Amino acid sequence: MKLTVVFLLLHLLHHIACEKAYVVSNEQLEAFEGDSESLVSFENLRTVGSDRALNGSFVFMGDMDNDGFKVSVELYSSPQSDGEYKRIVFDVPPTNICECFKKFYVQFVQPSVSAGDITNFPLVDEDSCPIPQGEFFIKTLIFNTQDWPDQVPRGLVKAIITFWKAGENVGGLIVVVRIEDRQD
Repeated sequence: MKLTVVFLLLHLLHHIACEKAYVVSNEQLEAFEGDSESLVSFENLRTVGSDRALNGSFVFMGDMDNDGFKVSVELYSSPQSDGEYKRIVFDVPPTNICECFKKFYVQFVQPSVSAGDITNFPLVDEDSCPIPQGEFFIKTLIFNTQDWPDQVPRGLVKAIITFWKAGENVGGLIVVVRIEDRQD
């Protein structure tokens, strides 16, 4: 009996510590060009397979440093998953690009790519600046949400990620994910 209770407690603690109460699936990706020039391209990035993994490549057409480049993120939620989006308060205002990558890329994307050959984009750390020029691949990326916030809106969440140079939009990506309660 004691062994059964210990096993059940360990199993429960594992689920509490390692799994979120939700699952995230990639629904849609849409690249957009800059207003007068495009210095980032996400045209070749897609969702693939029944698990809706990210796959393809993206291009940064020059090194991007904090002096001239920023990134902003606008967030919208459609709780009923009906495409009726309302702006939510967790936006990221235009932020120096290196600082943005160090904070948000490291929290939301890097845990999903640091364990394998999922991307050739360099790992981001405290010394990562500038963000390098290049074409970078992504192979079958499924988000690891272990370090994501516990409280996130359910339904569809749309993120409009815009890259800026000297105040001008130079391209970006619209990402739509579906967040649902975990079914155990």
